[in-house]
Amino acid sequence: MDSISVKFICNEENFENDYLDVVRSFYPYLILDENAKFSISLELIDDSDENYTTRIILDINCLSYYENRFNLEVNNSLLVKKSLKKRYSKAFLYKVLSEYLDIKLPYGSLTGIRPTKLYHDLKDKTDVDKYFSDELYVSKQKIDLIKLICKNQEGIYTKDEKFVDVFVNIPICVTRCSYCSFLAAELKYVKNLICPYTKQVLDEIEETKKIIKSKNLIVKSVYIGGGTPTSIDDENFALIVEAANFGAKEYTVEAGRPDTITRKKLDIMFHAGVTRISINPQSFNQKTLDLIGRNHTVLQVYDVFKMAREYNFDINMDLIAMLPGETFKDFKYSVDESIKLNPENITIHTLALKRGSKLHENNYDNSSQDLPSMMVNYGMKAVMDAGYTPYYMYKQKHVSGNLENVGYCKPGKACVYNIDIMEETISIIANGAGAISKRLYLADNRIERLPEPKGIQVYLERHDDILKAKENFFS
Repeated sequence: MDSISVKFICNEENFENDYLDVVRSFYPYLILDENAKFSISLELIDDSDENYTTRIILDINCLSYYENRFNLEVNNSLLVKKSLKKRYSKAFLYKVLSEYLDIKLPYGSLTGIRPTKLYHDLKDKTDVDKYFSDELYVSKQKIDLIKLICKNQEGIYTKDEKFVDVFVNIPICVTRCSYCSFLAAELKYVKNLICPYTKQVLDEIEETKKIIKSKNLIVKSVYIGGGTPTSIDDENFALIVEAANFGAKEYTVEAGRPDTITRKKLDIMFHAGVTRISINPQSFNQKTLDLIGRNHTVLQVYDVFKMAREYNFDINMDLIAMLPGETFKDFKYSVDESIKLNPENITIHTLALKRGSKLHENNYDNSSQDLPSMMVNYGMKAVMDAGYTPYYMYKQKHVSGNLENVGYCKPGKACVYNIDIMEETISIIANGAGAISKRLYLADNRIERLPEPKGIQVYLERHDDILKAKENFFS
């Protein structure tokens, strides 16, 4: 099918980006272009206090009109009504485009990052499987996956304001991978900032400890991420990792890059009480690692994994489907090699082509529909046949095949933090540049967020403001 360039017109400014995500999900069949001669128009019409009409006009080859009326129950709050208006209109837009193009997408009109969170929220209020299928147009295969993940979260999934997770960000990497869009600095450019950055993070961690003590909170898990935390020198790494031991049962450090993991780093993490680490190959094909700028060898993955097995860490390994130049056979090999190593967790990501990544800047085309599904479906079957089960998922924009990222674990080895942050069930106190704290208000069913400055230099310049803002946020 040939691509069609279209411009999108909408009368709902607050929801426009959400509607645009639906149109984008049909890429490459629909390509957004403000100067295109064809257009898609969506108008949300307020018929009365509770009744609305979504009108869609497709000016593609010939003019076509579509209308759908829906009702919002009187007893819904304003916040719920706003969410439902957006959801119903997105679903109708998807239905119109899907029928016009004769294309069905695996997640239908769901473009949000957290399908499982929506499933949890609705499962006690309606026949959620039927709702996902009939109202949101999600495929049976994906409904079954979502349902299985929610079931596997039993015993960990809990909403409770007395619990909290702690996140510490070290947004530094030795090199920048071509698919990465994170605001992480390359080590060579920020070496002179690592000592002051460590000092400020330690100050933040002390403020976090004061907040936890004053509010009698219980730390459920700790997660140090990045970037690649193990990129920095041993001395500063040890200071942060030791300070971030809050006595939680689960303590993760996303070591990630095999070329940054040394025996000294493993010793530091072990003695600081770390229970879980990541060793992320992304691919077991050397040609791919070279192409995406990983700057480490496949042999290093095996060597570091073997060395880490001398300690009592649970280990996660990340893989990415649809990396540049990879065939189905290449990805299958990576999955099979990961299974042979037998880590506690395997996370299978689908490549998301994000602004800010080198792949996006170089116009890499990840628009294939069939190949990503073949890769992801093989990965799911292979790891589940090997005794892993899916326990968390999230979606991203601009992802190959409109698919997802799924974490798989051995029995009893689910990462608590991954579940908590994806399902947004407890508050998170975050520390470091670019980190975002979340505070859960169960009575109001809402979450507030406190972002910190993204750049390391700006973060350092706002030391006192950051500590004060955090104190006020959790007061």
